[in-house]
Amino acid sequence: MISVRNLNYVYGAGLPGSRQALFDINLDIETGDVVALIGHTGSGKSTLIQHFNALVPPTSGTVVIDGINVTDKAAKKSDIRKKVGLVFQYPEHQLFEETVFDDVAFGPKNLGLDEAEIKKRVFDACAIVGIKEKYFGFSPFELSGGQKRRVAIAGVIAMEPNVLVLDEPVAGLDPKGRDGILAMITGLHEQRPEMTIIFVSHSMEDVARVANHIIVMNEGSVAMTGTVAEVFSKGDELRGMGLAVPQITQITDRLRAMGYELPPHIYTLKYGERAIAALLRGEERTDV
Repeated sequence: MISVRNLNYVYGAGLPGSRQALFDINLDIETGDVVALIGHTGSGKSTLIQHFNALVPPTSGTVVIDGINVTDKAAKKSDIRKKVGLVFQYPEHQLFEETVFDDVAFGPKNLGLDEAEIKKRVFDACAIVGIKEKYFGFSPFELSGGQKRRVAIAGVIAMEPNVLVLDEPVAGLDPKGRDGILAMITGLHEQRPEMTIIFVSHSMEDVARVANHIIVMNEGSVAMTGTVAEVFSKGDELRGMGLAVPQITQITDRLRAMGYELPPHIYTLKYGERAIAALLRGEERTDV
């Protein structure tokens, strides 16, 4: 679905004080994958995802999405943004219509769809994010923070993109709102397995809960890629980049170092609970 080759980006290229943000990025993301993009602040995560729907042009290199070279000046921005939906941090700040229905319908209306198709897309998108029909006539500003975030995401989902990119989708939410958004991402993947989902996160627990693969950014370069288990098994390397592994992984690694027999690659709380419970019961670890 996504192929990035030799991508470089320089802020203020050719001007005094220019700064290179991306260095020779090469990566591939498969159709239908759920990928977490992690890295310390300033590692280039947000700059990279803005190349996916041609918000910023590369200094050099290419990004090809579903056969379209989005870095080609001849490529139509409208075609690109039908394929790639980008949800910025705090997307609720971009809500502006009088009702929830109208806000979610804004994108499909701009595609020139008929009223029946617009209505279908609004209902489908709101069902995915958990916004009930009874809220359609509400002003989006009457909703809670988590509900506003869901409405904003529904507006992008209603465009039916092939790729959905979410920049820190749970930033600033309370635990309930955060759990709701993470459950929504999982549900979206189950309902639309052909959609590729990329999300930026600073929470290793959230990454472990939702992602299938991880891309680690460090100082503008791709430091490592792999499955969640593969990346989180390299705890020392991650810590060297100012990152960490999930807390449950830290705990079980410590127990394993103390001589307790636990399975490798424990990175979700649920799996960790089962493994430790089995250990306390004296069961073989294959029973976990």
